[in-house]
Amino acid sequence: MKAPILLTSILIAALAFTTACNGDDGPTDAELQQGLQSMVLRPDEVPEGLQSIRSEFADNDQAASGLGGGPTKEQLEAWGRILGYSSDFQTADPNPATFTTALSSQVTLYDDAPGAAQSFTDRLARARAADWQGSHIDLAEFQQEQLTRDLPVDDSFWIHLTGYQATSSTERRLVSDDIVIFRVGRAWGYLNAVSLGAASVSDRAFAEDTVEALLLEQIAHTRNGLESGLLD
Repeated sequence: MKAPILLTSILIAALAFTTACNGDDGPTDAELQQGLQSMVLRPDEVPEGLQSIRSEFADNDQAASGLGGGPTKEQLEAWGRILGYSSDFQTADPNPATFTTALSSQVTLYDDAPGAAQSFTDRLARARAADWQGSHIDLAEFQQEQLTRDLPVDDSFWIHLTGYQATSSTERRLVSDDIVIFRVGRAWGYLNAVSLGAASVSDRAFAEDTVEALLLEQIAHTRNGLESGLLD
């Protein structure tokens, strides 16, 4: 059975492990890393069947060299970007039931809320302008929708992409690709969940409750991480 793969359109790609600190009076490298790691979803919190495939930090050089024509290093530095962290998961075994096939949970920290807001605005503009259908050419009856939820954040954007994927010569199944960006103070987060419906599923909202639960968990982690004192 063919399973959808994790999107790379607005993911940070090919990251190398690195450290960074925010000046002599800021957190140590270890505190910064620990703080960021606490702000994303943990392996024991993701849907059953997903396995960790990558967990990495990205400094501004690496973030500027990512895929998708993102911001330059100069822009990132002007916004006060400090460091980003990404934790990615994917399934190794296709499942005939409804399940999540891939998940990415990310966070990026800035010097202050205005800088994070500027970066969020830039990422939002890129997400709105992206050719999502072009990056999902294997999905038939493709639909793109923006979802609105009352989330405990300063800014958010949720794009819900669905369509049918052939899983065999005689079967096709509904795919849901949900991409959410959000900002809490001086950090903004990213959640990308790809889900595959069982053969009988035709409701394009079949994965929304699962994604929202994961999103609320990550938002809580982000807020707690900012309030922990590790990043001050």
